[in-house]
Formats: sequence, structure tokens, C-alpha cells
Amino acid sequence: MPSAAVRDLLPLPLSGIILCGGKSTRMGRQKAFLPYAGCTLIEHRLRHMQGLFAEVFLVTNQPDQFSHLTSNVVKDIVPDKGPLAGILSGLLVSVHEHCFVLPCDMPLMDDNLILTMAKRRHNVDMLLYQHDNVVEPLVGVYSRRCAMSLEQAVFRNDACTENLTDGLKIEIFTPPRRERDSLFPPHFDVDSAGDYGRLIARR
Repeated sequence: MPSAAVRDLLPLPLSGIILCGGKSTRMGRQKAFLPYAGCTLIEHRLRHMQGLFAEVFLVTNQPDQFSHLTSNVVKDIVPDKGPLAGILSGLLVSVHEHCFVLPCDMPLMDDNLILTMAKRRHNVDMLLYQHDNVVEPLVGVYSRRCAMSLEQAVFRNDACTENLTDGLKIEIFTPPRRERDSLFPPHFDVDSAGDYGRLIARR
């Protein structure tokens, strides 16, 4: 077995899965293409993930809108079934045992936090991010062993990861609380025009 130092060289041998969002009804337009940090939300997230992981996929119901960014665009295997279907779609095309999943609308999830979670992937099937006693199923590490449970959940319209048991080893990751994160924590998501306005004003 390779040493931890070798295993942790960048890019890590994981697949990054970026969930490109649903219909953006609260935003009123495709939030992935909102300007941010000199580019767009999706370009910002893609650039950072490509520096961390051996391969990165964009998962979307509208692949034509994202094909100019990368050739690794994956269409949801089951359209309009929510983000768990997106995670499943990414797992099925991954060449790596583990995938790191993140939505495109969480621009404050920094590289160090992502890497801290990714490096805990060994001997875990799911490692999910938690804040304020709330588990974020769209942020974390998934192994390919989760695929069958995800598929079953998708087809029974069950969006709750707490039901994805089936012998899977699931762990919860709670980052240390930092005072500067009180208004804009790492999991801050751009869900509405108001959220986006606050994010831009912060910069």
C-alpha cells in the first residue's frame, strides 16, 4: 500500500462531480453562469476542482449549455429526479473508486476544506458534510459502492441520504467553526437573487 505522502499528492486519485443545478426557479436564471471572481460560478468551481482531482465531471440535465467548458459533461441518467440522480450519474462514469461531490453554487467551499474531506475517503463509502446539525448530502465523498443504493433511492423518489444504508459505511464530517464564517460559512449557497447580491457585496 502506498504511503500517505504518495496518496496525497495532487491531483488526488478521485473524480470530482460538480452538480450544475436544477431549474433555478428561485434565481430566475441559470445560476451556474452568474459572474463571480472574474469568471462565472461554474468556471470558478471547475477551475478549483481540476486542480485537486484527477478528473472532474459536470453533471446536468442541459449538457449543451456546458459543453464549451469541458468535454467531461455528463447528462443526468434519469432526468428531473433531483441531485441524487446527478450523483449517481457521476459515479457511473468515474474511473476512480471515490468521488467528491459539490454543487456549483457553493463558491466559498475552499480547497483546504475539500482536501481535508477527500483525504478521509479511505475505508469510507460516504463522508458527508454537516453544519449546525444539518447534513448536506450534496457535499462530500461517495464511493462507487453507493451506486446501487442511490439508484434505488432515485427510482423511489427518496431524496434522503439517511436511507442509503445497505451495509454502507457512512461518516459525518463537521468542520471547525470559525468566527469569520458566521455570515458566510463554507456551505453558503447561492439559491436566490438575494443570496447572490449578498455574495457580491461581500467581495
